[in-house]
Amino acid sequence: MTSLELTIGQSVQITLEYKQSKMVAVSTNSPFVEHFLLKTKMSQSIHTWINYAHDLKVFFHTLDLPLENIDRQACVTFMEAQDHAGLSSLTINRRLAAISSLFTELNLLDPTRFPQNPVAPLQRGRETRKPSRSLYRRQPDRVPDIIAEENLQAFFAVLPTWRDRTLILLMWISCLRISEALAIRFEDIECSNRSIRIRHGKGSLERIVYMDRYTFSALNKYLDEERGNLYPEIDEVFVAFKGIARGRPLSVNAFQHAIDYYAQQCGLSLHAHLFRHTGISQLVMQGMSEPAIRKLVGHRNANSLEPYLHLSDHFVAAEFEKAQSVFYSLATGSFLSGGKQ
Repeated sequence: MTSLELTIGQSVQITLEYKQSKMVAVSTNSPFVEHFLLKTKMSQSIHTWINYAHDLKVFFHTLDLPLENIDRQACVTFMEAQDHAGLSSLTINRRLAAISSLFTELNLLDPTRFPQNPVAPLQRGRETRKPSRSLYRRQPDRVPDIIAEENLQAFFAVLPTWRDRTLILLMWISCLRISEALAIRFEDIECSNRSIRIRHGKGSLERIVYMDRYTFSALNKYLDEERGNLYPEIDEVFVAFKGIARGRPLSVNAFQHAIDYYAQQCGLSLHAHLFRHTGISQLVMQGMSEPAIRKLVGHRNANSLEPYLHLSDHFVAAEFEKAQSVFYSLATGSFLSGGKQ
């Protein structure tokens, strides 16, 4: 195991190694950062490890400073650079969270060298952070965008393959994240009840999701007419059929580019997560119970569905009328008669 010695005066360098469009390794000249990333990989989801590695690489590349010189002022300088580059508050806050997690771990390892978290300083004598002292940018409550029905129809009309139709249906109807849909293996599918085991969801939360009959039919058409007996050595269901990645598992980056291309063909601006947002929103609006939705989509937080409950004033009005209808028959007689029986 690498000795945790601080290299004084040397800026942190992080290199990401990719194989078949997937990040498979991280190397760095800082034993402390290496420890943090290894700890993240061992204790959290693979997606968290990838995101932290990427965000820390951006952070240290932007500042080009030694680890011991990272202070509150340096973090503000980073925020300013990200803002000038056009990054959203959401992205900036996500990268600040990676920095904060790094320095929280460094404080546990060596409180003398790393006495403070520059992003979110701890209150003295407490283990809770004081919000007013953190650098996180204020964000308005996000109302998830949804794709209008006519736009969904237009988008599906330009999809050329059953593979792509199946993936979009999985993200929309089954509410999968793009990484979850692309990671599906043959062994994860249970045809008898049209279910899929999601093994590496966000936060390492394993769950079962379901396909409606249209998605299941599209999947079968893809397997029969396009995948067939091709690439039997590949366990992943969805593969690339063109280019240098031919025969390899389809990557998130490649399918995101495909979505951009198809959206342009029908004059739309879409991204992968919009399909999941749309699916979750429709489940909420159809009255599916919140605990069931959270279990299906992989949300642990009991309040995670709140943004989806504020999508439409028309929806709120309709729900109000529905809730009050039960009282109408009881109240109408006495109200119209002035209370006389």
